[in-house]
Amino acid sequence: MSDTTIALRDGTSHTLRILMTGGTGFIGRPLAAALGLAGHDLLILSRGGPPPAKEAWGQARFVRDLQQLGCDEHIDCIINLAGEPLAGGRWNAERKARFLGSRLQVTDQLLQLVQRLEHKPEVLLNASAVGYYGHQQDQPLDEGASARDCFSHQLCARWEERAGAFEPLGLRVCLLRIGVVLGRDGGPLAELRRPFDWGIATQLGNGRQWLPWIHLQDVLDICAFALGQPQLQGAINLTAPEPVTQAEFSRALRRQITHPCLPLPVPAWLLRLLVGEMADEILLSGQRVVPHKLLQHGYVFRYPTLAQALIDLTSTVGNPHT
Repeated sequence: MSDTTIALRDGTSHTLRILMTGGTGFIGRPLAAALGLAGHDLLILSRGGPPPAKEAWGQARFVRDLQQLGCDEHIDCIINLAGEPLAGGRWNAERKARFLGSRLQVTDQLLQLVQRLEHKPEVLLNASAVGYYGHQQDQPLDEGASARDCFSHQLCARWEERAGAFEPLGLRVCLLRIGVVLGRDGGPLAELRRPFDWGIATQLGNGRQWLPWIHLQDVLDICAFALGQPQLQGAINLTAPEPVTQAEFSRALRRQITHPCLPLPVPAWLLRLLVGEMADEILLSGQRVVPHKLLQHGYVFRYPTLAQALIDLTSTVGNPHT
């Protein structure tokens, strides 16, 4: 996301008090800025306290511990994005335990807060991922699709199950199964684009695995949309209407790069050697996920096609070859 905050297109017409976790991350930071711009009152859980560039979050109030919030605290909505990122190195038993623990611990703390609040929030938007569906082939997957067991499915399923504990307290729970989020500053697009900026157009494995992508701005708009749609609940696929294969993504990105690129497939065995289990869980497998529930409820994507998204994103990202 660039430093310029884009106004949210959808949402409620009245001011909400929103508690957010993960508010300083790749999705959380621009979402907090956009919600603040829309006039909402934000509480952000940040273990390290206010970040150095606190002005980027406007008038948001930061808390180090949810115990700082009294039982009479008024909170309308909770957006739970906290969790250790899955990328960044080889997976082992210790890291996988941290992936799960970081998500469940914060969710449990939020549940304990809601249990003691005199005024219960109306809605919980809880992050999840398309990894819920596990390793899939070509079958289109809506929110009712069956999952295949693997670590990614287990991680998402346990997080979603824990979020479901808010429902008996009267909250509307939205489980945001988020795809590969493409944004301007950092995130997956920066990693996927780096070889292209070096003049190498990479394709991962055979390229036939599906890449369920979504533009960051649509993620922000969907969060605002979900806050204002009382009939929207349960699992929600946050992916663009037109998923692509990894090979199609590579070709589309190559068309947006102004300098010549040499096509170079990266074989599956090399990816497994370099990053281990993460290769099969994230890079070499995919899901042909479709946002059935969002379309059914009338959400209109800003960036429904990959070409539109990449034109927007690559036109604002610095190119070292230009």
